[in-house]
Amino acid sequence: MILEIASSVAMSGVLAYTFLDKNGTTEASKIQRIANNCGLHVREDGKQRTIHLLRRKRHSWGVEYVYRIPLGLAFADVQNKKQHIEDGLNHRRGLFDITLTDIKTLRLRGDINEQIKRLLNGPKHRKEVLMDYDGTLRIRIYREPLPEIVPYDDGTIGKCSGWMVCVGESREGTVYHDFDKIPHLIVAGTTRYGKSVFLKNVITTLIGTQPDVVCFTLLDLKGGLAFNRYSNVRQVKKVAKNVDESLEALREIHTEIQRRQAEFLAKGYEDIKEARMKQRHFIIVDEAAELASQGEPDTKTKKKKIECEQIIAEIARIAGGLGYRLLFATQYPTANTLPRQVKQNCDARLCFRIQTDTASQVVLDENGAESLPLIRGRALYRTDRMLLVQTPFIENDFIDKTIGPHIVIKPRKELPKKDGHSAKETPSAGSYSLVIEET
Repeated sequence: MILEIASSVAMSGVLAYTFLDKNGTTEASKIQRIANNCGLHVREDGKQRTIHLLRRKRHSWGVEYVYRIPLGLAFADVQNKKQHIEDGLNHRRGLFDITLTDIKTLRLRGDINEQIKRLLNGPKHRKEVLMDYDGTLRIRIYREPLPEIVPYDDGTIGKCSGWMVCVGESREGTVYHDFDKIPHLIVAGTTRYGKSVFLKNVITTLIGTQPDVVCFTLLDLKGGLAFNRYSNVRQVKKVAKNVDESLEALREIHTEIQRRQAEFLAKGYEDIKEARMKQRHFIIVDEAAELASQGEPDTKTKKKKIECEQIIAEIARIAGGLGYRLLFATQYPTANTLPRQVKQNCDARLCFRIQTDTASQVVLDENGAESLPLIRGRALYRTDRMLLVQTPFIENDFIDKTIGPHIVIKPRKELPKKDGHSAKETPSAGSYSLVIEET
């Protein structure tokens, strides 16, 4: 009995020491140690200095720590070490990693040693780290992860007004993108991590909220499969499946842009808002790398791709004020596949997990997307700041329910004549086509 009491008292002393170090929290001092060990330090007056804790604040979601960055270091230096800090805070637990929250779960009437073993060996959520800088370094440590699935339902559409679409859930609440405030958006990410699903979110939302004033041109360079279910929706002008069809669609758009630009000039309109035109035309390019001319060996195909690139760049550069909206999506973001003029004129980027820090730099101008967890739909959304989001997952059944009332029967496109008769295209699976038999 005496030994048990002594053991409990000693253990309580250890736990108190664990939590109450010289900075008031083990986690804070650990962050400083990690920062120092991974090179975030300078020498000043003969002393080595690293980030210095100013204050901390506890929240229901975790803890926010505020540090002073020593002169000679920048926020970008710390941001580049974010993964080191997050991994360090999530290494396998030891006795000195027990927190006050853990201590509160202990029951003195029970076996303290056994309870501590369960704490150390039991499951633990991975802590997530977010950083920003406002003159001081703010590091937020979230105890619980973002949800891995955010369902897309009637409520999602119901909360979208105007030209807004739901980007996803962040630590700060639901995030929306307003295409009237930021006309163009770059979307990047490795296949199967949410890029195409997000594009379908956009199309479905706008068909649901703006059915009479939205239209789409969809360039699906993966053979048309991703957007096939939209091919007979009345708001969709065209679904292009290859380079030739994409060039044809882009030429039509270019002609429209020139016509509208001439009209605005003649009437003295500055932009589509002043012209009081309600319609918006969305050009969505999925798998844009297939239109990249760089490295194309075939001269004829290369010329077509160059023209495609030129028209897309013009859409990004001048067509926003004329009512055109560009979503440029690729899973292989490089300087060749993401044209400079497109990037410069797209003030919003949504980046899912990608393979390298170089690709992250191409899309976001900083690292981070390569370190996203292996969770479908997890992405970084950047406008004037960066947010970690979990994008909504939309079921095909919900898409079909939403777009069903807008399906129209479109006549088939005639193929070149054979033996004096016009051949008809074979309908794709699940499509709605009108077949007119010749007599």
